[in-house]
Amino acid sequence: MDAEGSEPIVTPQSGQAQGLPPLARLLTRHPPLLQLLQSIPRLAATALPVLITGEPGTGKELVAEALWAHSPRRSQPLYRLNCALLGGELATSELFGHLKGAYTGAAASRLGKFQQAHHATLFLDEIGDLDPAVQPRLLRAVEQGEVEALGRDTPVAVDVRLICATNQDLLRLVAEGRFRQDLYDRLAVLVLPLPPLRERGEDVLLLAEHFLEQEARRYQVPVVGLAAPARRRLMDYHWPGNVRELRNVITRAVLF
Repeated sequence: MDAEGSEPIVTPQSGQAQGLPPLARLLTRHPPLLQLLQSIPRLAATALPVLITGEPGTGKELVAEALWAHSPRRSQPLYRLNCALLGGELATSELFGHLKGAYTGAAASRLGKFQQAHHATLFLDEIGDLDPAVQPRLLRAVEQGEVEALGRDTPVAVDVRLICATNQDLLRLVAEGRFRQDLYDRLAVLVLPLPPLRERGEDVLLLAEHFLEQEARRYQVPVVGLAAPARRRLMDYHWPGNVRELRNVITRAVLF
């Protein structure tokens, strides 16, 4: 099988090229979040599955990168798949691979993400959106450490550190019959809940000032800092888009 179209999200070289390690990019003075971040090196040293939960824009991908960067597998790439973008047969093919002719349009054999990430780390984003028809195969991969490509009758052993993230309440999905209880139990061995920005108090100003300096430098715009009225408005807003929304607001303020 080939691995066409299987670029990892982060390689050791590209991670270093970003300048700061992932943990250093997670700015906070919020005690619960600080405690969570301080646990990352210890959790990263294990091979246990990790489930990162939180609203969109809270930094789940950065936490996944931090777990990888502090793990014994950091010399290997971090692979990523967004489960919300795939359904049914396509999700099965992306995760577990297929042989040539396994289904209509399968013109060539292809490795799935699990085989690509053998001895490495796989980050499954939006795991709550994973097609229910694919969930038994994922359970087998996690429980037994083996996968079976579409069109293949024999399983292949894989050794993968699995990190999952979701902005949904998986236990609610379990109660509604949309997510398997046994799969949830396997994935939620280590759970890292990220708080929304509106609960992080002065972190709003900490991040705003950081983004202001960063964006002003990037676009070569002189700035003098945040005025008192702007600081009050930032603190009063509820930030439904969390840190991602805050960064966008600061970028627009710098440019306009």
